[in-house]
Amino acid sequence: MKVLGLCGSPRKNGNTETALRVALDTLKDKGIETEIILLAEKKVEYCDHCGNCLEGKQCPKDDDAKEIFERMQLADGIIVASPVYYTAVPAQLKALFDRSIMIRKKLAGKVGGAIAVGQVRNGGQEIVCEQIHQWMITHEMFIVPIRFGGIVLGSMKDLSAAKRDEVGLNSCRALANKMAETLLRR
Repeated sequence: MKVLGLCGSPRKNGNTETALRVALDTLKDKGIETEIILLAEKKVEYCDHCGNCLEGKQCPKDDDAKEIFERMQLADGIIVASPVYYTAVPAQLKALFDRSIMIRKKLAGKVGGAIAVGQVRNGGQEIVCEQIHQWMITHEMFIVPIRFGGIVLGSMKDLSAAKRDEVGLNSCRALANKMAETLLRR
């Protein structure tokens, strides 16, 4: 059993990555294999709606999206973690979501969960989790039955702020525990 953690932040070693690693560590403690992909280390171009994927052709973009999608397909579960950028996921993550039409129907039945990190409690995290959930629903994934997902406080300037938000990190642990329970029941 394997869970892929996708960190949608364009920054490395920040609050979103911290929150995701807490969830992944919780899964490891349950005996579930984990892997992390940091979008900050990847190149994902935006979709220009050329239509190739709709005709069964390869995407003409030469970037890391194909590799990320292959790793998603090999996982039993996927946790997407995102910072809140003006009440939405950042552009890099949205580009990946848009390009995922290339793997339509190939994530069906996988277990999914969302983590969002914002400047203040209730600072758009619920909206970002809903955006991630909507992407998962579109791919016919099973969303872990938990209120929103991991909801964490972060800071644009303090890249270690999430480490002090025990309430938020506990929500990431709860998400991971629910994901493990769901995966092990299948």
